[in-house]
Amino acid sequence: MALKERKRRCAKGFTLIETVMSIVILGIVAVTAGLLIYQGTRSYGEMDRMRGLTAQATLASERMARELMTMRCSNSNATRCLPTASDITVMTGQEVRFVNSNNEGRGLRLDGAANAVKLRQGINNGDPEDALAGKVSGLTFTYLDRSNASAASAVDVWTVLMDITLTDGNQSVSIRGRAHPKAFER
Repeated sequence: MALKERKRRCAKGFTLIETVMSIVILGIVAVTAGLLIYQGTRSYGEMDRMRGLTAQATLASERMARELMTMRCSNSNATRCLPTASDITVMTGQEVRFVNSNNEGRGLRLDGAANAVKLRQGINNGDPEDALAGKVSGLTFTYLDRSNASAASAVDVWTVLMDITLTDGNQSVSIRGRAHPKAFER
């Protein structure tokens, strides 16, 4: 009889304290796992957004450099080509307008209202424009002469630096591009 009593006591199951402790430990493990998954997903989302901004900024910078490399130089001699005011019609910190080697007007500018870089299909204010990149918070053109000093006028321009900044929420990407027009090589 003593053996039966002992078996019955062992077969009763878990006590209330054991059950509550198991639930508490399982809850702690579940919360920890949930936080790890949440942080990983959030990090992936931010990295994906940063990668998208970087790709868009790089693409815009490369496209602007390609356009600037086609800049015309109409005043050339045997040793050197000097662009004129008719080749580079506007050269400010946020806009450049020029005539390319096919005698087509082109322009690049920051459209602050649309937060976009625009490519102008002409040199006049009413000419159509296409967006090269969105989410642009900054675009600066710097015009350099042959000695990498600041160019005073269109005649002195040898290279154009482009600094573009794209922003999305708290993420920001800045890229610097450099373009040397092919026609200036002479």
